[in-house]
Amino acid sequence: MLLLVAFMLAGWAFGALDSRIPLPRSSAVFWVGNLGSTWLVLPFLAGWAQRSRAWALAGGTLTCTASMIGFFGPGGAWGPASVAFVASWLLAGALTGLVYGLFGDAWGRSRALLDGLALAAPFVVEPWVWSLGLGYAQGPVPWWYVETAFGLALLVWVVLASRRRMLAVRRAAS
Repeated sequence: MLLLVAFMLAGWAFGALDSRIPLPRSSAVFWVGNLGSTWLVLPFLAGWAQRSRAWALAGGTLTCTASMIGFFGPGGAWGPASVAFVASWLLAGALTGLVYGLFGDAWGRSRALLDGLALAAPFVVEPWVWSLGLGYAQGPVPWWYVETAFGLALLVWVVLASRRRMLAVRRAAS
């Protein structure tokens, strides 16, 4: 329970801090605050850290929801926003947190490649989806290269961890 509260507080702090990033006048800093893939890490870790699937579900959901509350609520820098707009983001955050809590739980149990890819892939894909959807690079391109490089490094780690787990299971079975 204490671990769950710690993840919720970390989520709220992340959201509150991230809400302040878009405020600077520099468009380069603005886009750092709009990296969507970073929002998936805490719910994944919250799910990974829990002992049961039910707690992983709760951990991911509550952590991501706390992030949204930190972003839009008290401590956030957005000021008054429409209730429907904020509610839609709270719902999206809760559903995403639920899914990523489950991915984190499954990764913790099996190191299955698919579960790890759920964490790494958004870092690699996000910059290019923005560009394809809009027809041009969104924001300063170097930030997207950094995000992609981080995602590729995370992807290598996921593949290696998954492979190590698979080899260990094979050795144990022989």
